[in-house]
Amino acid sequence: SLTLRFLRSRHLTLHQLLLVGDSGVGKSSLLLRFTSGTFEELTPTIGVDFKVKYVCLNGKQLKLTIWDTAGQERFR
Repeated sequence: SLTLRFLRSRHLTLHQLLLVGDSGVGKSSLLLRFTSGTFEELTPTIGVDFKVKYVCLNGKQLKLTIWDTAGQERFR
């Protein structure tokens, strides 16, 4: 599978991304669309959520861990 090929590669680069912004602006929807290709009616994020996406960019294999914050003041 694609995931196993990425994990077996010696050239896998790890990156962490943090989505921040006001409540209700679409951070979770953007994350879901990017990682699974879908849009769904979502409930507000409580605390922090994350998803992992493997991508190939300019011939390099990347593992992205994308963190989704709740849009609360304490995450700014």
